[in-house]
Amino acid sequence: MFIKQEFYLWKVTYDLVVKHKYEIVYIDEHKSEVWLAKNKRGEQNVLRLVHKELNWRNELKRDVINAQEQVRKNNHMFRGGRTHLHCIFVSEYPPIDAWEEVEIPLKKRIKQVSVYYLNDQEKVRGDSRFFEKFQLEMTKTDYELDDIEYESQVDYLKQKVMTIQRKRRKELQEVFSHGKTVAAFVLIVINLTLFAVMEWKGNSTSALTLIEFGAKYNPAILEGEWWRIVTSMFLHIGIVHLLMNMLALFYLGIAVEKIYGSTRFLTVYFLAGIFGGTASFMLNPQIAAGASGAIFGLFGALLFFGLNNKRVFFQTMGYNLIMIIGINIAFGIIVPQIDNGAHIGGLIGGFIASMMVGLPKRSNQLKSKLMAVLLYSLLMVSMITIGVYKGDGEQSALSHLQISQELNESKQFIESIETTTKALHHPGNYEAELLFNRSYAYSQNNQLSLAKQDLIKVIELQPKMAEAHYNLALIYQSEGDLNSAKQFAEEAASLQPAQEDFQKLINQFNNIE
Repeated sequence: MFIKQEFYLWKVTYDLVVKHKYEIVYIDEHKSEVWLAKNKRGEQNVLRLVHKELNWRNELKRDVINAQEQVRKNNHMFRGGRTHLHCIFVSEYPPIDAWEEVEIPLKKRIKQVSVYYLNDQEKVRGDSRFFEKFQLEMTKTDYELDDIEYESQVDYLKQKVMTIQRKRRKELQEVFSHGKTVAAFVLIVINLTLFAVMEWKGNSTSALTLIEFGAKYNPAILEGEWWRIVTSMFLHIGIVHLLMNMLALFYLGIAVEKIYGSTRFLTVYFLAGIFGGTASFMLNPQIAAGASGAIFGLFGALLFFGLNNKRVFFQTMGYNLIMIIGINIAFGIIVPQIDNGAHIGGLIGGFIASMMVGLPKRSNQLKSKLMAVLLYSLLMVSMITIGVYKGDGEQSALSHLQISQELNESKQFIESIETTTKALHHPGNYEAELLFNRSYAYSQNNQLSLAKQDLIKVIELQPKMAEAHYNLALIYQSEGDLNSAKQFAEEAASLQPAQEDFQKLINQFNNIE
């Protein structure tokens, strides 16, 4: 009867794989054991079919507990919700004692365990419960065949199942073999080279150097320098920023290029980077640079791949990838310096760009590609329109404020005066800060009367800006108006008592008296 049970095992396996699309997870043809899996309504159904003779229900209990442990150890192969483990035993005889009453303790991540015992003596009852559960037609094995015919059937069914397994493995390997990862390394070299040149010519953390080399600078973009959306993808602000992005590009770039091929990879990378840069232009008024938008686009490309290859996705990278994306977005929300517009925009742009280029060796994608092109175009036009509208006011002023501060630090006072004067046409909420920066540039350029006018206006706008009171005190001191100087010095000290320079200036006036 052994060969008859073998036939039964492989016939049921064949029906589950071919007719009901269960994935083959593992096959041990020598032990006559097969593991299958299928995600249904968010529940991962794992089937273990085994031809085994068990004499006592305690043996069955130990066997099922061991099966749970196998699921736990190979958790990466059973992703997609909590697991319902089905243990199906094919045997000539059932255990001697009442195996139906056995209590199986559940392991971690196992939602439920069901045991089916398909034996000859209770064949009808066992078949009915099992086949009703999985909506299979009952397999008839009570007809008369000789051993040679049974062996022939077993070999045939086994080979068919093994062929399906080999075919699916080959398809899985082909999924990750469409590119040679050349483009990813070229991009890394370009980024490293430009960073070295930028450090050699100036300082990668300097706003002036970044603007010179093509960083995203909204006022310049509004004047027609739209190429900055692209060039900013290859610039980085400091060594830490560079190394973090290059590490991400190394791992994500290799994965995406293997899946999509080099041409599709580069297309997704640039379209995502442009989309992310445009989103940054719309949402972030500050100077920005970095490959983050394009790199988040690679996240989007992998999510698109996962949407079309759920089983492979969750077996390989799925939950880890989603977790990394979530951490990066959360980190961006917590840390204000991070350009979330570029990150989220790049993620969305990468997903849409992946729809535009499609997955390799997939037919019937023309309609979805056209829809993706239309969606990408509409969103780009919308972001540019909003960015231009917002850029005429407060956003532009903030960018000029950032530049004027660095111009003052680098003693380029005439340029600082020109920048702030231009920004004060549409200052938004930054009028006081712009006037303060211009007053400092005026004072350093020996234009004290103009500096005094700006500082008086600053104090009117922000009476609690201690630095403005202090600088105005210095100007009055240089003009010989010691009473006014002392008045403003005392106001500065009252606003910031811990500031030593303010206290020293008051002491000078007291010593004179």
